[in-house]
Amino acid sequence: MSGRVDNVQRTAPHWPVLDGLRGMAVAGVVAYHLGHLPGGFLGVDLFFVLSGFLITSLLVEEVERTGRVALGAFWGRRFRRLLPAVAVMITLTLTVLARWGTAAERAAGRNDAGWALGYLANWHQIAAARDYWAASTASSVFTHLWSLAIEEQFYVVWPLVVWGLLRLGRRTAVATTLAAALASAAAMLVLADDGNPSRAYLGTDTRAVSLLLGALVALPAVRTLTVRLATAARRDHPVRMQLLLDGAALAIATSWVIGGDHLGGLLRGGIVVHASLGALVITVATAGPVGRAGMSLVERLGAAAPLVWIGQRSYGIYLWHWPFIVLASSRWTPLDGWAKDAGIVAATLLASVASYELLEQPIRRRAGWAGQPGIARIATALCVVLAIAAASVAPDGRGEVAAFSGPAPLAATPVSASGPTTGTRSSTADVRSASEVPGSAAATTPVDAPAPAGDEPADAPADASANASADVESMAITPSSGPFAPRPPVGSVLWVGDSVAADEAPAIVAALYAAGVPAVDGAFAARRLVESDGVVPSELFPPLITDADADLVVVQLSLWDSPFDIEQLRSAFAWFAGLVTETGAQLLFVTPPPVREDLIDPGLGRQVQAARELVVADPGHVQILDTAELWGPVVLADLDGDGAPDRKYDLVHVCPQGAARFAEWLIERLAERYDGIVPADPNTWWQSGWSSDERYDTPAGACAAL
Repeated sequence: MSGRVDNVQRTAPHWPVLDGLRGMAVAGVVAYHLGHLPGGFLGVDLFFVLSGFLITSLLVEEVERTGRVALGAFWGRRFRRLLPAVAVMITLTLTVLARWGTAAERAAGRNDAGWALGYLANWHQIAAARDYWAASTASSVFTHLWSLAIEEQFYVVWPLVVWGLLRLGRRTAVATTLAAALASAAAMLVLADDGNPSRAYLGTDTRAVSLLLGALVALPAVRTLTVRLATAARRDHPVRMQLLLDGAALAIATSWVIGGDHLGGLLRGGIVVHASLGALVITVATAGPVGRAGMSLVERLGAAAPLVWIGQRSYGIYLWHWPFIVLASSRWTPLDGWAKDAGIVAATLLASVASYELLEQPIRRRAGWAGQPGIARIATALCVVLAIAAASVAPDGRGEVAAFSGPAPLAATPVSASGPTTGTRSSTADVRSASEVPGSAAATTPVDAPAPAGDEPADAPADASANASADVESMAITPSSGPFAPRPPVGSVLWVGDSVAADEAPAIVAALYAAGVPAVDGAFAARRLVESDGVVPSELFPPLITDADADLVVVQLSLWDSPFDIEQLRSAFAWFAGLVTETGAQLLFVTPPPVREDLIDPGLGRQVQAARELVVADPGHVQILDTAELWGPVVLADLDGDGAPDRKYDLVHVCPQGAARFAEWLIERLAERYDGIVPADPNTWWQSGWSSDERYDTPAGACAAL
């Protein structure tokens, strides 16, 4: 975060306890990102409260001393404080990625760098529908800069507001700030969405409440009252005040321990309560001098030299910890577990000390090598120019799709849970089979998941399986190893599904054409059978099915329909089956490949159940096919360890080699069930150019060699 606020030209006191609180906050954030403190991300919220308090204290002091706010000087100090360090971090990180980064890391780094430099990273992530909470297998090294963007946006606007409000009167300033904080809290409440929490969490409008609560307790009318009350209470009831502060600190600490399990509650008022407790601790801790004996435990900790030292360097720690975590987590190192985490912390501290001593302090204080007139401004501008240049010329990771050598004959060799791995980060992210998820389909039934940024539906509720009325065994899929009778004739195929199916489509179309069967690709992002979120199946599917005029419609089940109960699914699936069979076509439901564990959803079991009921009701026209025979029950990035990934780095979507494997397998299964389909030698279709489709480089580097 932004670290200590400048005390250049300031007469407001410096409170070491606030440095200590900042040290606690950044330690919480680092621990969260290392996976050791589930609610440690709330340290960012405490940073916001601290920043609102300190910035407003400086602005109030300046207005009371001079009658105005020197905006140019204020913003100049902010730029000198923040820009050089973040610009150098971005420049060096992009340089490292250009030399040693993966294609996906280079693409994400370059894409995010410009937004970070413009302090718009939070809105960029919101616009890209990026899930801040997803346990993605490939994170951007600049994801964490969203919080700096919110702070800087606040710094641009708030000086003007404070100056104007104080001119209108102290009570007006308090009333307006309180109203703005309440409006921000209301916006977070309205926008809170368990399926997509990032909008409420990343928005400047929703997160301003913490900054405004910190600002509120620094306004003259509130500050005068609270200092008087706190001073009197400390004098007359010292033990009670110690208990009050330590109780507030204990509540904050508890939220850091359990907050990760209650994100929905945090977005629906919990963050406001947390920020209010932080404002209370800050207000009392800075109310006036108090002897060591009268200090609460949290004040003693906050004043401890190690935490004060960390707090003073918290900006650099925050800047550098995340790139180190991302780069270390995706690469082999001689360290593992706690030793690896200790190495990351040590590297972060070294980088932050170098940043603090060699860059931040000289430029901020205009001292040392930056002591000559104008040097600090020139150095700031130079750092920014270098970062912009680095972001402009950095490799974008595009066009780095792994060389495709053709599908391996896996149809006769199903992949097991103990299948090969590649030794990369993706291949080690094995996912439980569906049988391990309560309420899911049988062990042979893998599950689908939403697409990456820009194509993700809301997660199904945790208790979604309660809506399934059939037992697990009744949802098991009939094995596909033998011929089916009768064998309807098929002369053309329509392939339908969402973005996962869209990745598989080029290979399927190529393989079917080689088999003498024309095929139509009808797969698009966010396809679902139940009407929801603006997707109207009754408008999408009838013209598609009519225009395709196919003998066989193959639809891949998707997680998009998982949130719905069994009755909704029965109705939607029956409607779709009727739409297909009324044309005289056959309908085949196909399960999707397995996905990473955080996306597994028991709701797929209800979809399998709805499809199975249709098969039982009309076996002559409706069938279902399980793909677990090909993919196995766990997700692997590289099925045979040849370095060409079968799955994209999100462990949801499919790369050319995976698409080819699936197409070869699917055509053989279709040939077992339908007349007129004669599988061709894969060598006749895998070199037909379909693997160069741009979807395999979306996002950039998604299918780069492992």
